[in-house]
Amino acid sequence: MDILFLEAPYSGKVELSEELIKHLKDNNLTNIALYTSVQFISKLDTVNKQLKDNSINTFTTKAARTHVKGQLLGCDCFKSSLNNLNQDNIQSFLYIGDGRFHPLALVFSQKDNDKIKDTICYDPMTNKFTILNKDNIKTMLKKYKGSLLKFFTKNTIGVINTVKPGQQQLAPSLALEKKYPDKKFYFFIDDNLSFNQLENFPFIDVWVNTACPRIGFDDQQAFRKGIVNLNDALNAKEILTKDSVLNNINNI
Repeated sequence: MDILFLEAPYSGKVELSEELIKHLKDNNLTNIALYTSVQFISKLDTVNKQLKDNSINTFTTKAARTHVKGQLLGCDCFKSSLNNLNQDNIQSFLYIGDGRFHPLALVFSQKDNDKIKDTICYDPMTNKFTILNKDNIKTMLKKYKGSLLKFFTKNTIGVINTVKPGQQQLAPSLALEKKYPDKKFYFFIDDNLSFNQLENFPFIDVWVNTACPRIGFDDQQAFRKGIVNLNDALNAKEILTKDSVLNNINNI
């Protein structure tokens, strides 16, 4: 089957509200990392100019999985995903768009930092802004740490693979068997992941996700046995023993 992906740019006007500009100035936020979804990418120059006119500097990069500078995907949730954005040079993130899925990626990208900076989400259709911060991911990261500990100590592992273009990682996931020869791995391959089907495999101790990494973070509650992402599973011992946010989650 041939598949054609079409962008759907927002045709309305995008202008930051006076309330948001005031918030940035009142909090002395003069260095901002700016990102948006593909729907609003054509409006980013206008937002950039408005911020510069108010003496606010902007920084952005071309995220790892995107094709244009300033665009953000929900799976760009690791520090490396933002392609050398120097987070030490910024005071806050500003995301232009609706919803929480995409901007939460910016919060997750800081999970290994000593301090997580606010992500300001500006909805250009309502002209309202909200703030996402450490409190929005603290519970998820606690559950994730528990899942990682479980993966390290249990022996029967279910590995979820997808055939979706851009998310296929069957070959890399086979490295788990070499890394952990004492564990028994069962590999599941499908197009769409149905959480309610997981109960059909009660012998699985814990799951490994090889699809979108946000499944491993956002959907912890859907996996009664726990779930971790492939890269973290392959480096479980190193992650659990180093002095990191995952190991000091109560300090977030």
